[in-house]
Amino acid sequence: MKLSRLVSLLTLACVLIFSQTDLAAESAQSFNWTGPYAGVHLGYGWGNGDTNVDPLPHNLPFPDQAPSTLSPNPAGIVGGFQAGYNYQIGCFVAGIEADFSGSGMSGSRSFSPVVYNDGSTVPGAVSAHQETNWFGTLRPRLGYTVAPTLLIYGTGGLAYGNVSYSANTAFEPPGIQSFPASFSKTQVGWTAGGGVEYAIAKCWTIKAEYLFINLGSESVIANPAIPNPPFEEGYSWKTTANIFNIGLNYKF
Repeated sequence: MKLSRLVSLLTLACVLIFSQTDLAAESAQSFNWTGPYAGVHLGYGWGNGDTNVDPLPHNLPFPDQAPSTLSPNPAGIVGGFQAGYNYQIGCFVAGIEADFSGSGMSGSRSFSPVVYNDGSTVPGAVSAHQETNWFGTLRPRLGYTVAPTLLIYGTGGLAYGNVSYSANTAFEPPGIQSFPASFSKTQVGWTAGGGVEYAIAKCWTIKAEYLFINLGSESVIANPAIPNPPFEEGYSWKTTANIFNIGLNYKF
């Protein structure tokens, strides 16, 4: 009796397993990417914040501070939400997506002493900082379904973001002379990348995505904290970032 019950239980388990496998296969074969979706993402970003420091005016008749470049390359956690719409024709999927991310990407660099263009040095330090506060994109997507539930896609389009910039050239002793600059600005640029997305259920998908974002450059002329014409300092920053995200979408 015990053996017959065990056989019955094993038979029932096999039936259930095979029935679920058939249902999963049927669901995979019938999955369609067409429709609106929305979701969330979390990832990491790292970028290029090269800052050029250009002492002004040029061509002075005596040794002056030499031009230099610092690399306060911002890096940190990013995360936010996205929404979009897909339309599937055969194995091809076209769509558009908008996303918005808060950002912890920041970086600082400094060096000392201050180097003059004749190779001599004087006490002091040159510093630069860049921080991306938030950013967003609006992108067409074009993909191919290598399996009914697996989409590989490329994407590119508009990018924008709010970035904080600061720099300073400070000679010693403190208070003698410095050239500080600090401001925030919303930049507009472009993005391109790609990813892979997988349907884990009828209405849910997960994705892994890489984006390169270029928000261009920004520059400013800094006057000394204690007026000392004609001396000024020119600062210019690059703003690019590499973003890798893991996302979860709900298809409506």
